Amino acid sequence: MTVLLFLVLQLSFLYKYSGYNAQWLELGNIFRPYDLPNSGMNAVHGIKETEKAIDQTISTLTPTTLFREEYFSEDDGIFKGILSTKPKSFFQKFQQEIDNFDLEERCRRFGFSMTAKDGQLERPNRRIFYGALIADEPWELLDIIATETHGIFEGMVFVESNRTQMLFARPFRRADKQIYIDQFKEMFGVEKLQIRQYVEERSAHTGLVRENIQRGEIAKGWKELGMTRDDVGYIADTDESFTRDFLRAAQQCPYVEYFDYEAHKCVNGFGKKSKLLGATRVFESSPECVTKDRNWFHPDMVIGACVEEIGDDSVHPRAPRSDGFRRDNGWARSGEDVQNLTDNSSYPLYSAGDFRALGGGSMVHSHYSNSSGHSAFHLHNFFADFNTTRYKYLTYGHPDGQALTKPLEDLHADIRLLVRCVYNQTDGPINSGADYEKKQDFQRVEGGLDTRHPVFPIYFYDEDYRRRKHAAILRLVNEEEYSRMERLNLTAEELEMDAFTQRFREAKRFIWAHEARVQAFRQKVKEKAQMLL
Repeated sequence: MTVLLFLVLQLSFLYKYSGYNAQWLELGNIFRPYDLPNSGMNAVHGIKETEKAIDQTISTLTPTTLFREEYFSEDDGIFKGILSTKPKSFFQKFQQEIDNFDLEERCRRFGFSMTAKDGQLERPNRRIFYGALIADEPWELLDIIATETHGIFEGMVFVESNRTQMLFARPFRRADKQIYIDQFKEMFGVEKLQIRQYVEERSAHTGLVRENIQRGEIAKGWKELGMTRDDVGYIADTDESFTRDFLRAAQQCPYVEYFDYEAHKCVNGFGKKSKLLGATRVFESSPECVTKDRNWFHPDMVIGACVEEIGDDSVHPRAPRSDGFRRDNGWARSGEDVQNLTDNSSYPLYSAGDFRALGGGSMVHSHYSNSSGHSAFHLHNFFADFNTTRYKYLTYGHPDGQALTKPLEDLHADIRLLVRCVYNQTDGPINSGADYEKKQDFQRVEGGLDTRHPVFPIYFYDEDYRRRKHAAILRLVNEEEYSRMERLNLTAEELEMDAFTQRFREAKRFIWAHEARVQAFRQKVKEKAQMLL
């Protein structure tokens, strides 16, 4: 308690000194912002008031039924999430504006050429075939992706499994159901679309092995939909998308090296580029929680001539996969492994899993002065509730046996960023030996969605949606922590201790962040002084 009092008094001094209006958080779903004690308030009195607020909140807080009905309204067991209330025409004007960008500027922005190989200027209008695995994603997530990509794709294939990657049984929600096939066609503006079933009961096929085999259904669907070797294969998770600007560049720029089969013959490495990766901006659960200085490296594109089921396997044989997942050694398992091939022209075809799992390839950025530099976005953990999130971490590709009992902040580094974002807490340090409790893999963009530096989805132009979504996530984090505490059946004393532990950790992070700002300011002063010498 003595240490805590010292920190509160120290922070009160910092508040008075810097004018920084810090926000503090209470326990779990109690976490309610309150101002630091001002210079006229006794610190001990402030702590007693906090204790009283904790007791009152614990006794009155329950999940809000009205909120849950609004957010969790569902159709056939599929959550809707928070949907934009804007008419389609609101988004169409942004889509049309992007579609009408100057082609030469667009190609230059992504490093593509306006000169085709034969020297003729042309707009090729390449056909793009999309593929993704699908499970219980809410309609909100699909609506965001569909708004970004409406009218882009020649064909689309979704694959739904009867089990999760860790073999937990799950019912088919959308697969092979005409009502959803028709709905998807309208949403995405595409005529050729499949939602395929995948049934696999072999217990040895778990985790990423199962995921890789399941993706194999995508290439089979592409073939059925008429994909050719000159078309482009595009594989993503359902929470990822290239920007509309980039997709139009991939379709229309006269020369794109990745799509020139004769230039690379499918070889991915040694200066040859056959796999294209997105430079992807990550939004963590809310449009306002944007990770800073981070590039996620999916989705991925490969020309059809290099894809299993589409390319010529008499020239490019399929690589053996002893583990059912990755290519065996000697079959271009990695960029360095290319040299083990007897003939580079016999580089193996890409399986649908190779799009994501195979190393190498090149990340394409947006070279535009008013851009964040990204060419894609990742809507990470845009689930409709945190029970779904916990279930994902318990049962999917990287299972965590304690996923149902851990605090959200400890569930994953990305969730830690979310919790601190929605509560407006101080970020922890990155790549530091100090914990400051606890350090983060990434920090967030201060102020939320930075509209001065896109890339972000067209859907996020709806400011009302962004506000409602962020408020919903804050409420869900509160309610989820309340439910977790109920499951643990903690005593009032344990709850109180947890509350003070959270405040203590925030105090340590605040002091660390303040010291970091002071050091950065001193460095700037020093550099400026040296310039004047």
